[in-house]
Amino acid sequence: MELTTKRNKGVTKTDLLALVVGQYSGDPAMLLDRVAQDLLKGVSDGLRTSLAKKDKELLASEATREAVAASLAEMLLGDGVPEPQETQSLPVSRWSPEEVLKHTGMSKSTLYRGDHTKFYSVIPPTMQNGRAYPAWQFVGDVPSHLPKVLEVLNRKSRIQVNSFFVSERDALNELSPAEVLAGLPFEDRGAIAPEQSRMLSLPEKVRQDKVIALAALEVADPD
Repeated sequence: MELTTKRNKGVTKTDLLALVVGQYSGDPAMLLDRVAQDLLKGVSDGLRTSLAKKDKELLASEATREAVAASLAEMLLGDGVPEPQETQSLPVSRWSPEEVLKHTGMSKSTLYRGDHTKFYSVIPPTMQNGRAYPAWQFVGDVPSHLPKVLEVLNRKSRIQVNSFFVSERDALNELSPAEVLAGLPFEDRGAIAPEQSRMLSLPEKVRQDKVIALAALEVADPD
């Protein structure tokens, strides 16, 4: 029992000092054994405390990241951020050259070089010259389809080109070539008949081919 009690007793500074000066009355080996055990216990306790602290910090960091991610998701997907709205109709307005540059970001030289090949212009109302650009031709995928139609109509005047695109055609279920090319009705059109809706829902290539075929007939017609 006495040995066990001494073994469980903590090492004091007095014991260590006595051991160093050679005046320790007990067993030096047992004292050193207790010192080693105390050191190991201290190191072990310190490691456990340090690891526990780091685990808490890690958990807190993960919780913070999750909270930030949740906030971002709510901000981006929540009611406070409007979702982009798809265009449901074609505008009937006309843009000035300055408005085209503002809306499309193209340069002035690109705008004038592309007139009648990539898009077309008309003479502004109440004016004898100048340029105004029907806004419908800059909607959605129209800019990628329009050049092929304009290539067919290249011998037609600006007035004739515009008249072709905005006039209703029997072959298109009383829709205009502009509407069929875009797959959208003009904003001032009333109710859409079922057969017109089906025409507007055709694949892009099919709609483009229909408009190009009509353009070819327009050019072939001597009137």
